[in-house]
Amino acid sequence: MELESKKVIDRPLDEVYNLVKNEFSKLAPYLPNVNKVEVMSTEDLGEGRTKIINHWYAKAELPKMMQKFIKPEIFSWKDIANWNDSDHLVEYELESFLANDLFDAVGVNYFASAGEGKTELRITCGIKIYPEKVPGVPRLLAGKVRPMVEGLIEKIIGPNLASLGDALDKYYSEH
Repeated sequence: MELESKKVIDRPLDEVYNLVKNEFSKLAPYLPNVNKVEVMSTEDLGEGRTKIINHWYAKAELPKMMQKFIKPEIFSWKDIANWNDSDHLVEYELESFLANDLFDAVGVNYFASAGEGKTELRITCGIKIYPEKVPGVPRLLAGKVRPMVEGLIEKIIGPNLASLGDALDKYYSEH
């Protein structure tokens, strides 16, 4: 699955870039299916580059059949982000906390001036899901559970990436 979205935010580039980079947890209430986002670590790499690792906690309603086998931690992921201040972009990789090989998700978010006091945010991400790797699912049920797990992961990760621009608009309308 390939995701791409563009949004123009009615705020200056540096303001938007710094909010997303340094205070992302403030945006969590405005994202669908997210309880919270916590900073796990920040590392200054020099030359305007920073590595930030965030822990995302998603909201997900599991079908009854899956609740016996699927732990809620499956919907929690690590966001390993490499920020480049001179180019106003972030390259990132998402990893499941429950099983590192449950999905591959890599992308780049670009921030660019879109005129006086405006910022264009462009999000790109490729996601490949391996639902057969979900821990705790018996082999006999893996075939039935696979499409459900795949659908849930897509519903959680995809909209949260694609709606970042909308979340920024909502945040700025209240602040």
